[in-house]
Amino acid sequence: MHKDKKINICQISLARDIPIILENYRFFKKFYTSFEITIICPNKEILEFKKKLNFKEFIIINEENIISFEEFSNIFEELSNGVEYQYLFRKRLNWYYQQILKLSHVLSFVKQKKENIIIWDADTIILNKINFFKGELSVKYGTLFEFHKAYHITNKSIIGDCPKYFISSLVQFIGLSVSEYDFLINNIVDFDIFETKETISFQLSKIILRNIFSIHKMYNGSLFSEYELIGISNYMFKKNKQKAIFTLRGDLDGILSNSQILIARIFNVKHITYEHTYPNLNSKGMLGRKQQWLKFIKILFKEFVKFNLRNLRHNFNYYYKYSSK
Repeated sequence: MHKDKKINICQISLARDIPIILENYRFFKKFYTSFEITIICPNKEILEFKKKLNFKEFIIINEENIISFEEFSNIFEELSNGVEYQYLFRKRLNWYYQQILKLSHVLSFVKQKKENIIIWDADTIILNKINFFKGELSVKYGTLFEFHKAYHITNKSIIGDCPKYFISSLVQFIGLSVSEYDFLINNIVDFDIFETKETISFQLSKIILRNIFSIHKMYNGSLFSEYELIGISNYMFKKNKQKAIFTLRGDLDGILSNSQILIARIFNVKHITYEHTYPNLNSKGMLGRKQQWLKFIKILFKEFVKFNLRNLRHNFNYYYKYSSK
């Protein structure tokens, strides 16, 4: 990617993530000459975001301008009538709502602006430069540490097919180019099945929820991922090998110091994720703690070894699967 080409970034966030967003912003400034970050947030927190993110690169928008939680809830109630796990699904409805917000924004953005865009998690900080796009396509990144089968069952219901071999796209960011958007709209998500007067957000809500409820008879908490949908669609558009990416996420229980960040960067850690909202001992209150050195070294070396061993297997599996056609 040309160093002067603007990067468009979408984040959905609550005010609690502003310190992480600011730290991530400072690192983006180190690596990229031109970028714009759109923050989607609740109406009640807009003023706080505008006050604390008072930089030219930020655009703050009200989530209700895309679809309100009440509107999404009404769609859910209508489509989940008779679903046995309706009550359990309702308890995590806000999590699914956030995915609809991100998907709706990036699809609308590319349609209107004819520019590439990435989704970036608000709890994640970039540490080393990432090339998000190459030519007319996004660079396909993947993780070797996570694979949630239910996501791909939903994807197959929406798409109708899945690649012969792939790894998970849950790397806390995903790119969507203009050409990949065209493929997604024309071949994957069938917007023609609804009246054209409906917005993208309403149509997406119905498509995704209908497919979840039709294909999943049991509930396990997480049945859809916007990252996996875009990732599989991008992969089906152009089946070049996914690039495994080394990141730090699990087991961290505090904020990394500048020295720890430097060491992580030397090991080519692309980003770190502070999962401070998770209900476990490592996550609870982690933004108020410093990461202990001994634990940091153990995590870094363990993950580094596991990553490289799994990456060897990933390369072998990819070439074996596609050379044996």
